[in-house]
Amino acid sequence: MSKNAHWDTDKYLQKLTNISKVLNDIKLDIVALQEIENDNVLKRLQDMSPMYKYRFFYKRPHSPIGLSLLSVYPIVSNKMLHLPPHRTKSRDIIKSTIQIDGKNLIIFSSHFRSKRAAESRRVSYAIALMEDIKTLKETEDYIIVGDLNSNYNEHTTIRGQKKLNDTNSITGISHILNTIYKDKFVTKNSIQTAQPYFQKLHYNTWLDIDKAQRYSYKFGKRAQTPDNILLPSSMFDNFDISYVDDSFSVFRPTYLVKDGKIDKRYSDHLPIFALFDTKKRYKKTIKKSNRNSIKYLYDIDVIEKPIWLHNITVIYRSKHGAIVQDKKGRAIYLYKCHDELKLGHKYDMEVEQIKDYYGLLEITKISSTRHKGISDTKPRYIDTKTKDIKNIKYQNQVIDSISGIYKKKYLHYKHKGENRKIRLYYQDKAQKPQQGSYITLIGKRVAIYYGKTQIVIDKK
Repeated sequence: MSKNAHWDTDKYLQKLTNISKVLNDIKLDIVALQEIENDNVLKRLQDMSPMYKYRFFYKRPHSPIGLSLLSVYPIVSNKMLHLPPHRTKSRDIIKSTIQIDGKNLIIFSSHFRSKRAAESRRVSYAIALMEDIKTLKETEDYIIVGDLNSNYNEHTTIRGQKKLNDTNSITGISHILNTIYKDKFVTKNSIQTAQPYFQKLHYNTWLDIDKAQRYSYKFGKRAQTPDNILLPSSMFDNFDISYVDDSFSVFRPTYLVKDGKIDKRYSDHLPIFALFDTKKRYKKTIKKSNRNSIKYLYDIDVIEKPIWLHNITVIYRSKHGAIVQDKKGRAIYLYKCHDELKLGHKYDMEVEQIKDYYGLLEITKISSTRHKGISDTKPRYIDTKTKDIKNIKYQNQVIDSISGIYKKKYLHYKHKGENRKIRLYYQDKAQKPQQGSYITLIGKRVAIYYGKTQIVIDKK
């Protein structure tokens, strides 16, 4: 055992018991595991979860941890995709072929470099994967799984992160593994219809679940999606093995997550999984919701066909954008596509494009509008005395007024007798008040930045 004072035999045995409990509860046919120390550890897990008849372990020479597979089905071959040998902290990629009901399924299991390293290191993993993937036949079934240390929307979250962004915002998961195409997420529709001949597109299964549930890891209080399952078009072609639509999920029983915190006695990451079938054919699940609503825009990631919003009111307007609100009180921000819209006026609006800007949803392109009259805006503002504006559901809303002391970029205020603080973002830094000033903000918009609520001051 390790001489580390924080690790001993009892803790090792307890960890095995905890992980085997998860394996036995989740009941998956194939499991890809990262950060396994050696094959003896994997063998112990296999003994404690006897449904897994087959196992495979690999780690790079002199590496402290490796990758492994446990499978109900025979693992018929394994190949290593090697990263440059001079990169001592890099981990090779496993390419395993598993035979299921006479059909072959290739699993690429990987553990990309952590974000202690810049994005170029994760790009090198993605390149190694794509070089091998491009040798496969178009109809071959494969899955990319593992801790890719990349968010499903990494192409947006990397912007502004100077320590990570040494690639001019090119990311391994988004641009090399092609989970985006023409600056939009690859969807289950586009992967079947827009497949370019020169590259492989991949659908990220995180898009199958609600945005609020998209996390398998938390950095501080910030939700992260470092663990990913990526699927090629062959998983939707109704031949051999097919993806079971909307089956992707995060396994989070109460013993793994309590009060929003992940129990690290099991792992600091939550297990993710998806279902596949050799008999049932892929059939897209039709979600029942009002497509012509602002709520629908918050539920989706890509607009594939223009969406009409009816009777929406412009409740806020500044130089760079505007906020519109529907009859049900949902609001959304329009960025640089609002020139013809007037404050206090109602419209029908055809929306063509939305964008996630560091966690804030924006409309970035509208194609046409129809004027529907005039409406009062003030009754549509959020009452900060009764509503907790730090709740993420109030993003893109406009507050009536709020008062407090400005200190170190935050407004310190009271809500229902409790001391609170919220970040203030001044687009014009010259407007910032002096430290310790008591200020009142009237008619300002609420935004989200990297998962945290803030008030934006973009006009006097």
